[in-house]
Amino acid sequence: MFKNIKQAHEHYKYPGSYRTGTIYDDSGVIRCYSNGMKDIYKDKIFYYELKNTKIKDLFLKTKNNKKKVRVFRKEKDFVKDLGLYKVNKFYKNYVKLIK
Repeated sequence: MFKNIKQAHEHYKYPGSYRTGTIYDDSGVIRCYSNGMKDIYKDKIFYYELKNTKIKDLFLKTKNNKKKVRVFRKEKDFVKDLGLYKVNKFYKNYVKLIK
């Protein structure tokens, strides 16, 4: 658990701004951050809302490269590190991530 996403971002030394929901590199998405508003979290399954086609394409690239994505979720008073997830499939405007 982290105090906020900035602290989590610094802990893992991610590139770019901590304010962005999705951080990526040449291989695809590295991490995503959910404020819990529209995303669905059920134990080992996480549905992350895709904001645009660029983000969807990055998740597709991640899947094709067989990389995992670290998922963070905003809780009431902290940010929870849910761990690493694999990109499973796309459904409507969501990407399904599984442990």
